[in-house]
Amino acid sequence: VFGLICLGLSIWLIVEAMRFEYMLKFTPGPGFAPFWVGLLLGLFSLYLIVDSFLWNRRGRDEARVLPKKSALRRVGLIVLILVAYTAALLPAGFLLTTLALVFVLLYFLEEYSLGKSLLYSVAFGGGAFLLFQFWMEVDLPKSWLGLGF
Repeated sequence: VFGLICLGLSIWLIVEAMRFEYMLKFTPGPGFAPFWVGLLLGLFSLYLIVDSFLWNRRGRDEARVLPKKSALRRVGLIVLILVAYTAALLPAGFLLTTLALVFVLLYFLEEYSLGKSLLYSVAFGGGAFLLFQFWMEVDLPKSWLGLGF
């Protein structure tokens, strides 16, 4: 069913992309990206449809489809941590909350050592902050400390 929905969406994307110009002088026009996205989506959805029919012919294997309860609890915990990250983002700022997010995920969930967790959180959080704030000039949420991070 999902393959058929995606196939219909891909056909719609290609038809709508034809209404726009494909190329403008030396650059891709507004119809370029939707056309190729629709084409790739169509190919992947056709593969999904064909594979599902072949899978039914081969017979269903008895492998477990859903993850175990412990894995579902872990996913739920990650979602709760991301909700807390989102709630703390505006009052505490991007840098501090991102450092805390990466540290909590690595130290408590992945059970990295304290040193590795701190090092990776500073590297990732600092790198993301520098990338967005200075290179891409995105106005990130500032902390309540008013220090710009």
